Amino acid sequence: MTEILLRDILINARQEAARMQHHFIGVEHIFAGALSLRGGIASSLVEQYGFTPDFVIDAIRRHAGKGSKQRLWAGMPNTPRAEVVMSIATDLALEDNRKEMNERDILTAILEENDNIPTRMLRRLGIDLERFAQDIRTFTPLDSVTHSYVRIEFAPTYSSDLALNDEHLFVLRRMFYGYSRVRIERRLTGGFSRALLLAATPIHADGSEDSPVVVKIDAVDDILEEAQRYEQHVKSTLPPLTARLEERPTAPETSDLAGLKYTLVAGLNKTPYDMRTAAPLLGPTRMAIWLKGELYTYFGRAWWEQRRPFRFHVWEEYDFLLPPLLVLEYLPGDEPIPSDAHVIKDPVRRERIQDIDYGDAVMVSGFSVQRVSREKASLTLSIGSGSEAARRAHRIEIRGIDLAQHTHYRGEVIEQIVGRLFSTRDETLFNAVRALEPDFDSTDAFIPITRAEDKAPNPLLKYNDLLERQISGTVCRIHGDLHLGNLLLGPGDSAFLIDFANARSGHTLFDWAVLEISLLNETIMKPLGESWNDVRRIIEHIGTLDGGVAAPDPQLDDAFAPLQALREIVAANLADPEQWTEYWVALALVSLRGVTWDTLGLGGRRLMFLLAAYCCGRLVVRPTAGTGDTYSGGGDTDYADRSTWRSNAGVPQPPEIEQ
Repeated sequence: MTEILLRDILINARQEAARMQHHFIGVEHIFAGALSLRGGIASSLVEQYGFTPDFVIDAIRRHAGKGSKQRLWAGMPNTPRAEVVMSIATDLALEDNRKEMNERDILTAILEENDNIPTRMLRRLGIDLERFAQDIRTFTPLDSVTHSYVRIEFAPTYSSDLALNDEHLFVLRRMFYGYSRVRIERRLTGGFSRALLLAATPIHADGSEDSPVVVKIDAVDDILEEAQRYEQHVKSTLPPLTARLEERPTAPETSDLAGLKYTLVAGLNKTPYDMRTAAPLLGPTRMAIWLKGELYTYFGRAWWEQRRPFRFHVWEEYDFLLPPLLVLEYLPGDEPIPSDAHVIKDPVRRERIQDIDYGDAVMVSGFSVQRVSREKASLTLSIGSGSEAARRAHRIEIRGIDLAQHTHYRGEVIEQIVGRLFSTRDETLFNAVRALEPDFDSTDAFIPITRAEDKAPNPLLKYNDLLERQISGTVCRIHGDLHLGNLLLGPGDSAFLIDFANARSGHTLFDWAVLEISLLNETIMKPLGESWNDVRRIIEHIGTLDGGVAAPDPQLDDAFAPLQALREIVAANLADPEQWTEYWVALALVSLRGVTWDTLGLGGRRLMFLLAAYCCGRLVVRPTAGTGDTYSGGGDTDYADRSTWRSNAGVPQPPEIEQ
């Protein structure tokens, strides 16, 4: 391979500085320039460490931030630190009797200077700088392109209907480099995302097999973010025997996909089943025992039982679940901003959104970039620049933006961006409910949720009130996506968790609300049917868990055993054991999210909508005095008069979990 010279790197460095509006050349621009050269030392090595060059450049951009459009000096001078790096690189070239500096010189100089943005970012990503320096000295192009062929085979039990595409096979072969074969045992059902989850057994050339692993293949940014979340929130808290990420992600530079390997407990002699597949095999009673005796007992000590008091506005933890607040069609920056443009900035006043009509100009100010989608030519913005759920609130999607001309990166704070209104959150939710072919008017204030036509508030009209509530709850480390597809059943009914893409510190009850809707959809709704009356039959039975009275229904009595166990876990995690408001709010918003899932069946989406209404009905009677919870929706008395659902007061609570 032809040696990459400094002058080639500086061309990219100047372009990077211009895109970032910095008007100077710093060490960060030089390093980004090197990473931009495909096949170079920098790009090849970071790929070996499990990252893509674009991901590392993105991390550097987030740390450096964008500059101002206003220029205060002519030209594009080097920073003092960049001059130091250049001086070190010059000495390295002269020592080697070369007149021109090359990529190896400049990378070595960056590491020797050791107090610049690139070295800080590499440390933050977990890259050993001593190893990186050694690899730079010994790197040859042959090391980065030679990969032995790994044969992919499928177990007899693998369904032929679940074929893998060429991109998946390419990533799998890179993930298992060094093995002779990989046998795909089964496809795990996973969640409602487009990620691919597989149980796989690596096989050496001599035919010996290693323990099975769980493979996840998804969009490269999502996989790399998941690995970072695992390191930050999960790694140090897992029980000794559970699924772990023992290796770095595999992120081939030439693919838009990347992969993770979840290795299971050493000596595991059979492949695990996800609980969506295993639940029918276990049966309801055994499943209920497993939830309390395995999942909660095993993970609770380091996770949910480490909760601490937390008072929060509901939108901080739950707004991100709902569709974008606005979808805008981008207006180019060289066009004048309309004088009548609506301005959206933090703090967001949701009631003002109602005044914006289709086609109106909207200027978004002070939001940060949450996601860059080059495939869709769109940006997703949200408030704030911090971490965790609150920074994902009040999402706004900007469509039709030329990302080849406009450089944007995750975490960037947008001073202002303008677009014309295409759709609103209300519109998206109402359209999703109309697609369910309701046997009621979806615009009514109250909708029938039982076969006897008992009514509860329409969640489409009440969710904004829920988001404005304040809750006195608890916060702890949570999984963030605790559904049956992410729970694995190992030997001896042991519990494993996978997929930590949403792991964070958050509202304790969030995990259990997510698991409740998963249980309802997978173990109860599917075998029952999809009609509105089938859904109402389930809602009636849910009411019996909360002290309501319903006619005996043996089929549902048995099926509801896991849900009863889950409610006992919830009771043990309430901030106030006498006050279930905290859970109804969480369950209402988690359920409302499911109405828009096109990967969920018709019956499941109908159930999600009526469950959200049911939870709103549980919230209509004012909380007992002294709890500190408030309700800003108004009209509580009217709701209570028109709903048959009883308040929490006087309803026996589920027993505590035996430890």
